[in-house]
This record gives sequence, structure tokens and C-alpha cells, in this order.
Amino acid sequence: MRKTSNSLSTQNSQQPKVFRGGEKKVMKKSLVSLALAGSMLSALAVPAFAATPSDVVGKPVQTAVEELTALGIINGYADGTFKPDNTITRAELAKVVIVATGNQSAANLMANTAPSFKDVKKGAWYTGYINAAAAKGFIQGYNGNFRPNDTIKFEEVTAILVRALGYKDKYLSGSWPYNVLLQGDEVGLFDGVEMANGTNATRGVVAELTENSLGANLVQYNADGDLSNVKVKDAEQLLINKLGTSTSEILDVTAVTDGKISFVSGDAAVADNFFITGGKKLTDLIGHSVTVLKNKDGKVLAVTDNQASTKIVSTTLKGDQLLNDGTLTTKASTTDYKVADKALLFVNTDPTDFDTKTYTDGTDVQLLLNAAGDVQAILVTKWIPDAQISDIVAYTNYSVINSSGGSFKVDATTSVTLDGKAATLADLKADDIIDVIKNKAGLATKVVATRSVVTGKVEATGKVGTDFTVKVGGKTYVAAFDTVTKLSLDSEYTLYLNKDSKAIAYKAATAAAATDYYVVYTVATKGAPILIDNQLSTDDYYKIVYYSLKDSAKKVAYTKETAVVGALTDNSIAQLTFKDGYVTEVKNPKQLADVKLAKVDSISGTRITLKDNADATTTYVLDGNTVYLKVTDKDADSTVATLAASDVKVGDYVTVSNEGATAKFVVVTTQGSVAELPQVQGLFVNQSSVNSASGTAYYVTLNVNNEEKTFEVQAPIAAVNKYDVVTLVDKDSKNAYYETTGVSVANHKTLIANAPTVDASAKTITLAGVGGTTYVVTENTKFYNINADDTGLAVGYFNDVRVAADTVSGNYGTGKGQYQLVIVDGKDTYGNNFKEAGVVVVVYHN
Repeated sequence: MRKTSNSLSTQNSQQPKVFRGGEKKVMKKSLVSLALAGSMLSALAVPAFAATPSDVVGKPVQTAVEELTALGIINGYADGTFKPDNTITRAELAKVVIVATGNQSAANLMANTAPSFKDVKKGAWYTGYINAAAAKGFIQGYNGNFRPNDTIKFEEVTAILVRALGYKDKYLSGSWPYNVLLQGDEVGLFDGVEMANGTNATRGVVAELTENSLGANLVQYNADGDLSNVKVKDAEQLLINKLGTSTSEILDVTAVTDGKISFVSGDAAVADNFFITGGKKLTDLIGHSVTVLKNKDGKVLAVTDNQASTKIVSTTLKGDQLLNDGTLTTKASTTDYKVADKALLFVNTDPTDFDTKTYTDGTDVQLLLNAAGDVQAILVTKWIPDAQISDIVAYTNYSVINSSGGSFKVDATTSVTLDGKAATLADLKADDIIDVIKNKAGLATKVVATRSVVTGKVEATGKVGTDFTVKVGGKTYVAAFDTVTKLSLDSEYTLYLNKDSKAIAYKAATAAAATDYYVVYTVATKGAPILIDNQLSTDDYYKIVYYSLKDSAKKVAYTKETAVVGALTDNSIAQLTFKDGYVTEVKNPKQLADVKLAKVDSISGTRITLKDNADATTTYVLDGNTVYLKVTDKDADSTVATLAASDVKVGDYVTVSNEGATAKFVVVTTQGSVAELPQVQGLFVNQSSVNSASGTAYYVTLNVNNEEKTFEVQAPIAAVNKYDVVTLVDKDSKNAYYETTGVSVANHKTLIANAPTVDASAKTITLAGVGGTTYVVTENTKFYNINADDTGLAVGYFNDVRVAADTVSGNYGTGKGQYQLVIVDGKDTYGNNFKEAGVVVVVYHN
């Protein structure tokens, strides 16, 4: 995004443009290319016409450089750079303004004309440009000199571009340079540009100023000096219209197909450097009146939105009705709208034939009107609202947004806005709130994102009518979630708001603050009446002394529910539900006396393995929401303290409460130290033997993370083929080799038939079918990519599995160009229900 303009006035109608090229044809993805580099500046953000100079990628000047390069107005250097911070000379600027105003032919004609300036050489590269710029009145000299090799000031660049739009100095109010600066600001030249009055202009600044100028209206004066916009056939002309012929059309496609774009009047070929002005996508313009700029070859160079905001009506249908009966009745208008001949219909941006389908009362529609006020296009849309982004994965020629509302495929045609401004997929981040339109092919054609967060202590929660509310920082927000009562008062949270400032999601500052678990010290076995509002209760209440993880404090609560008392015991931990200050429900109670049944066998940043008295192990996933506690069991004097993950050590005695494979909390009592047996998994390469006086030694070579490693085994491995998955487990630490009983082989040709379900946030892979096995991806999981003919072996990544299992794109299957998986168990089982994914092989059917 660009920097905010230091505007000279508050009137600014031009929005910064985000230029993007036309549809990019990409070769079919290969398996190895799935090993993504993680950059969101993929093909989705790179224009099709040329490579973006390396030193402007990701910078505010990038879009301007891309656009001006496409138009031939400005060029980069042979080394692939643009050098945006270099200053520009007066002669170079003369060329920029002449090309931008469509006067290249005039410059060619005047290249050998005697210069009007004394210091401009005849026949120099810049002579024609300077002569043409002077003849057009764009530039002025200094006492008969032009000083072509001098740098040029910011305000001088502004003056030249303002004149190029048709403004004349004599009609501008104010003295130099504020007369041109004020006019430049009024027409939007400084939108997104850091103003630097009095400084030498750089190549980057000139690119941004020139790009903004292209979208500004051309003006003219009459004999009396009255100003008006230049029009051609009632269409207002922009500076960009100088670069070719222009016509008015109605757009009826969302993408360029086979090098052509479609309008109501017919198809037209697009130029190689085709682009859409204003930072928009074709999806934004379907059904709109547009201005089409064609180059001298008759190919479409640019499309500009020309649909007046007054001719766009967002409304709802009144009553059930057909859309093809010639009129439309809406709830917002007392009169019906007439549907024009050859009107267009789009349903979730898909072009749709008018048919006999009845659209029901209350259907949201957008009506695009022509000059006569008749409907030229009807857009029926159904938004998927208020989804919170979890992550975005870039594939070879598309990306997928994973969110609370589902996964959405996006590509170069997808329209993306962020906080009301044109954006790219690279601008979006985790936790942004999005509204999405998805077409019948499963593509997200529009993504409207909001990044609005509020962080502070929760002051109050409540309910107004049917709306849940939460108060943070003195302001009350309507909440989309019904769990507001679980928020801990006076604890810090972050609220994620949608475009209407409604709280869609929240996140606690710490995991402990978000949990609804409590450590129960004592539970009264006998109830008694208590004072409620200064009156003695008629019911018996039971006293519960507990430790609140949210508040890190010992507290007292009461319950009259005998079921609650029956479920709780002294020195236990459980989820408690409160209503009006009283405990009403208990879930997942567990006695702290059980902690000595499990010992920490190993622990890392992402998992913990426990070993019980029978040496059986259980492994759990650890994440940012896991709560760690230290409890000293001394009956009524038990103490509780919140720990960090790093405080939990091997040998500690713990108890774990889990949800699925993930540890909800870990309670620690004592400390110790143990070791873990090694395990090796990899793809079979070969095996060999060595004879010596002491006997024969056997070795197997495995590909472990794309590195060939050799291990000694007790005996040759039977029935093994190249690239089969081999698992080696040391069954007897007294031996220097892996015993035969610890060797297992999985055939890499045994492919999983149906697409599994991949959960990106939980890092799990669940096989299809009722009761399908769920695998947990850990730091020990090894990924490989390989073609079905055993070529192209490469290290893979979890994202490759997501690509293979992407049912939105039909990637999984046995057909050519599809993928299948091989999954082999790892060492551990998580939460008694989930297996560790030891090796995952993505097989590409080439």
C-alpha cells in the first residue's frame, strides 16, 4: 500500500490505483514446483506483460512502474532494476510527458528541428521530446536555456503534468508554486505520493505522479476562460485516452479468454500489455459501462470503469418475480425499473441466461443502469460473510484462503479489497475478516477484507435483545459469538471486527486467560442456606473453593446443583459453567491424584509424550492455547501456579486434559529426566553387506529428507523396492544395529484411494470414510514428492499435501495431472486416537 498523501486540501476524488496485468497463462504445475517458497508475491501479483524490476517489488512504487512500463512511458535498466530513488533529469521528464500524452509522433517529427532553447543540441536523443513539449506548452525554459541534464524539482514536475492535462498557468489561482501544487492536489496527482516540495524529483516519484495523471480528466478552456472537461461522444476523456482510440462498451466477462475480451457488442483481442485502470479487476466491472482504449493495431490496451455511481443501485427484490419479464420491482423504489434489451444477468459473477427461474422476495441485487435509467445488467449475489482468515497458501497458479468460513480458491482474476481500497492477495493477513463471493466453479471472484482490531481489557459483557455485547476501551461492540460470558472481566483481549464494526472473533492475550478450566481445592459435602440480596436463600448451597486460571487467584463460588457437587472432588480440575455468579455445570472433571500415573517421556515445542507405569506412551500436540500449571497437592492448602511451556521438563509427573490430539492443559507436580529411543524413517535406496573376520555386517541406505544415510541392520531387509518407506526401530540398545523385529516396510505404490481431509490449523490429515484414521503432522514428519514413474524425487512440505488433497480444484485422483498420497505411521499416538504421520509421500500422476 502506498503512503498517505500530505494533502494540501481535503478534496481528493482520485483513489490510488493498483495496476495489474491481464490474465497470465501458466504452464501446468509440476510436482517439484509444489515446494513453495512461501512468498505471496506469486503469479497473482505479477503483471503478465513483463517482469517487474527487482528493486520495486513490494514497494509503494511497484504498481506505477508496472503500468508505465506497459504503456512504454518509462523503462527500467538492462540489469533488471528501475532505481526508483535516482533523480530524473529535465530531458528525461520531457520524454515521459510527451509519451504519456500520446505525442511520440510529434517528437519524432521535431527531432531534427532547430531547438528553441540555446543549450539543447540538434539531433540529440532528447531534442524531439523537448521541442514537442515546448510546442505543446508543457515546459518552459530559463532565460532561453532548458538545462536538459539538470535535475528537476517536485513542484516543476507537478506543473508540467498539470499543463499536460490542459490547465493553463494564467487561470490558476495563487502564486508559484502553490498555484500548480493546489491544482495538482485537487485532481488527485498526489494520491498515495509522499509530497516533497522543494526537493529533486526521483524516478519513483515521477512514476507515481504520472500514473495518477493518466487517470485524471482532460480539461479545456473556452474563449472566456471557462473551464470544462473534454468529452468525446459524451464520454469524459482521461489523459490515458491520448494513447489510443476509445469507445464505450458494456463488459460481460470476468476474465480474458484465449487473448480476447468480451463486450455486449462483441469480442475484441487484447494487447500483450493489456491492463485495467483504477486497480480494479474485470470481476469488479461486469455489466458496467466501460471506456475501452485500443492501440494503433486495434487491440484493447486498457479498460476503464465509466459506470457513474448514480447509475449503480443496490437493493432487494419486492415479491417473487422473474427477471426476464421486462420490469423489476424493488423495495427501495416506488416505481418499477425497465429492463433494457440485451440486458445481462450475473449470478455470483457467473454470466447467466435469462430463464424462467423465479427470484424470491428479498433477494439482494445490484442494478446497473444505462444513461436512460433502464437496467442494462442485473447482479444477483450471495455473500459468504464474516470469515476470519487462518492462513493463505500459494500454489503454482492459484492460492487458497483458509478461514473460519471455509477454504476459498483465488487466482489472478479475483478482485481483492482491503478496508475499502484495491489490494492484492499479498496484502491480506491471518485474522483479517473477509466477505466472499464464490462462483459455481468454486472460485472466489471477490474478496472484501477488513482489518480492524481492538485490544484492551474487557470491562463488561451482556446481551441486548438477541445481540451479545462486549465492552472494551469504554466502547460496547455487538459480538457475533455467544461465548462472551466466558471472557474474563479485566483481562486483555483482542477483538477482530468486520466492516460494520461487529466483533467476529476474539483472542486472549494469554492462553490461561481464555480457558474455562478451574482447579478445585474443596467442595462442601453439606449444603446450607446463604444470603442472596440480603435475604436468606430457601435452597441449600454448596461452597466451592477454586483457583481461577483466568484471574490467577483463589476464589469462592456456590452451587445449589447436586449434580455439580457429585461430579467434583477435592483437588480436581474441571471446566465450570457460571450463571449469575453460581456454578451450574461441570465438564471433564479429573482428580489431581492421577498426576503420578504419567511421566513426561519427551517434550518439544509442539508435542509431549507421557509414559505410564506400564511403560505405555501417549503423545499430545502442544500449541499456543495449551495452559501449563504447577500444582502442589496439600489437600486444602494445595497451591496452583501458571507455568511457561519451557518450565515443563522430561521426568515431570503430569496430567493432561485434551481435546482430540491437542493438550488443553498440562498440570505438573515433580521433575526428573529420561531418554528416548531413536527411530529412523526414510525411502529405501539400496542395501549392502560387508564380510570380515568377525562375520557379516548388513547395511541399508535410506533417503532421509533428501539426504542418503546408511544404517546397520541385523539382517537383509526382505521384499523391499526402491523408494518404499522403511522404518527402523532399535529394539535392544545393547546391540549396535537395528534388529530385524524393528524393521518394517511400506510399499510406496500402495496409494490412498480417496482424497483425505486436511486441517491446516490442527495440522492433521484424516482419511476418507466413517472412522477414517487421523494423522497428526509433527516436526518429525517427513514429506516427499515423487512422480508415479519414480522420477523427480524431492523433499516435500505440508503445503504439498494440501495441494494434492484440494478437492475444490479436483486435484486428487488417479488421472493424469492428479495426485495421491502414501502415509506411513510415525512413532507416537496422540491422545489415544490420533497417529503421528511419520512419512507422507505425494505421488504425481505424470
